[in-house]
Amino acid sequence: MATQKKKKQIPFKKMIATLIIGAVAVAFVGSFAFRYAGRRGGTPHLAVVNREPISMSSDSLFVNYYRQYYEEERQKDSETGITEEKNIELMRRALDTVIQRTLILQFAEKEGIDVSKDMVLASIVRKGYYATRDKRFDEERYNNTPESDRQIIFNSEKEQLIISLFIEEYFNTVRVSDLELKSFFQLSDYGKKIEYVLLRYDDVGEQKLQDFYKENPKLFEKTQAAHILIKKDRQRAEEVLRMVKENPDDFAEIAKNESEDPSAEKGGDLGWFYRKDMVPEFSEIAFKLKKDELSDIVETMFGFHIIKALSSPTIEPFEDALFKVKQEYVAEHREEVEREVAMTGKNILTEATQNPSSFLEILSDHDLEATTSDYISIGMPYIFNEDQSFLLYELMNNESVIENVFSVKIGNIGGPIKTADGEIIFRVIEDKSFDPEIFEKRKDSFTLYYKNLKSNNLFNDWYRHTLNNSRIIDNFNKLLNQES
Repeated sequence: MATQKKKKQIPFKKMIATLIIGAVAVAFVGSFAFRYAGRRGGTPHLAVVNREPISMSSDSLFVNYYRQYYEEERQKDSETGITEEKNIELMRRALDTVIQRTLILQFAEKEGIDVSKDMVLASIVRKGYYATRDKRFDEERYNNTPESDRQIIFNSEKEQLIISLFIEEYFNTVRVSDLELKSFFQLSDYGKKIEYVLLRYDDVGEQKLQDFYKENPKLFEKTQAAHILIKKDRQRAEEVLRMVKENPDDFAEIAKNESEDPSAEKGGDLGWFYRKDMVPEFSEIAFKLKKDELSDIVETMFGFHIIKALSSPTIEPFEDALFKVKQEYVAEHREEVEREVAMTGKNILTEATQNPSSFLEILSDHDLEATTSDYISIGMPYIFNEDQSFLLYELMNNESVIENVFSVKIGNIGGPIKTADGEIIFRVIEDKSFDPEIFEKRKDSFTLYYKNLKSNNLFNDWYRHTLNNSRIIDNFNKLLNQES
């Protein structure tokens, strides 16, 4: 391995790096994004980074990251579909990741950071790209892999190793003094306890939900299907289709051997899904099939699919679909539910501000009940209820929660804090002071946490500087506007 450093070392962001060097999980998922990739006149570049174009072709790094982020989002809650707004957010996130990765690799090349061919090949074998079931190198499989595919794997692994080496060489310079560690601990361990109410957007009368359910049956239709994905070669897909038609009972086995999708391990089984969970081209065919029926070739942005219905489409009973009914209702009537919640919140806030000590009684008058939190601190990844028996998800991953809570004095009312699910109104009831004994007990783990945080901030400074001094042509918004 040859390594050269031409410039001053810059600490790197470990959390970002973990995302970048991790293997990309290319799962078959669905979204409206196909519309943006299949324009007439060819596929435009999403961006150009220092003259290096970022493609949106079906096998591009952008699409691979998008698939990964989409699947992660879908697995968070498989009962609900992903909105167009969320899809755009995921696409933007994928593009930002590729831009960041590109700038890092360009920087590494400029600094002379490289890895040897032997190191790349060793890593490829170690990760099992050409491995038998007992994890030995499969020379026959390697020789049967097209040279172009082998080169893609080699280049991808080389880039990941270069990034890993970049992290190793630019991360270990972070140092933390005892004084700054104690000062930061005092700040981050300080917290406030609140009692609050979440006024939910989906707190809708049952009759409205029943009517919505009856008027929109296709939103709650599910099916179970398996598929075989061939990413690029239509001719090969046609050959596999002939195999399947000749041996329909062997679909799962053929999928395990031929499909290029992670679902191959399960015989192509995608589980139960709603129409919105897959790209329109896929869902259109899948929801026409009855149990055990096969499709012809179905082309999407992911490649060529052969679909087998594992069940006939069915509309979920109202009781089973209630959560999704609420989600779809809110999406359809967003302005209405936000307006009603804002009005209720304004009334409660007015009454409670005039008489903070009666906050609980005021909520009771509105048929609402408060929840009491544990101490909310700056560095707290999870927020529990007062007795720490369950997580308060509505308070987590919301940057304005801590800002709002910390800006309100003990005994006073705060809010509204807007969340994805509604609005929060709260009363601060207690605060927490610095505890030297806790500091000593948590010092080792907190030191590691603070070093990661400090390196993260240093990386952000480096990255902003790199962005500002790079020539980046970003076509993302232009492409979206052309589509609309």
